[in-house]
Amino acid sequence: MEKYFYKLHGLGNDMIVIDDRDNRIAPYDMPRAARKLCNRRTGIGGDCLLVAKDTDAADIAMLVYNSDGTQAEMCGNGIRCFARVVYESGIIPRDEFTVDTLAGVKRPQLLIKDGEVKSVRVDMGVPKFLTGDIPMDCGTEEFIMQPIASADREFIATAVNSGIPQLIVFTDDVRSLDLEKYGLPLEHHPYFPEKTNVSFVEVEDRRTLVLRTWERGCGVTLCCGTGATAAAAACIRSGLTDRVVSVRVPLGALRIEWDGESNIYMSGPAEKVFEGRVDI
Repeated sequence: MEKYFYKLHGLGNDMIVIDDRDNRIAPYDMPRAARKLCNRRTGIGGDCLLVAKDTDAADIAMLVYNSDGTQAEMCGNGIRCFARVVYESGIIPRDEFTVDTLAGVKRPQLLIKDGEVKSVRVDMGVPKFLTGDIPMDCGTEEFIMQPIASADREFIATAVNSGIPQLIVFTDDVRSLDLEKYGLPLEHHPYFPEKTNVSFVEVEDRRTLVLRTWERGCGVTLCCGTGATAAAAACIRSGLTDRVVSVRVPLGALRIEWDGESNIYMSGPAEKVFEGRVDI
């Protein structure tokens, strides 16, 4: 079975987008398709596979499969890339629409210049700090600026759900930190029954964060949109930054805006790499 695909990236976090509104791929074949297509040696290569589906809950639905075949509730960089494909392929020829995800309905807004999407701003909903919403089993109602151990170090961290479970780990050596050594054990920490993304953050100043992420089901990625959203929310909640934050990653920065109470907004690029046909 052949499918048309689009390969994009959001600040280096790369993904494959396919349209399966015709339901030609059986649900039980999605994990296998994700593993095959995301393989960097024998496939297209990507951190995740995004699948467009019809839905009654929004204008369109987005399913997210990590490179290991596991399904995720949301992808922050992914929804920006997904929105660009949906617009430019003519599926929904509007600069604002709704996307149904397993983390709820999201609303991307596209900045378009000369017919091309330059950036996307996404309403990411309200960050959730209650441990029952993350989910997290640690015996407390919230986990904010609390100690947590990984390998040979103890860190201070905050847990938040920004579409998927996120552990925001504060450090003053984020650029040199061994992400596999410390991120992998935290992804599988017994506190997290559904595992978690782990974003290591260094507060540079009140308007700037530096972020590196170990993603659940992927490993090290160059950028994590839900992680950047969660990191900004964690810092704003604790008074460490202002309410508009630039989250720097190796290939650029995301802009996060939050008033501390209502919905949080993420803005950033969605770059097209190539497109073509592939045998699913």
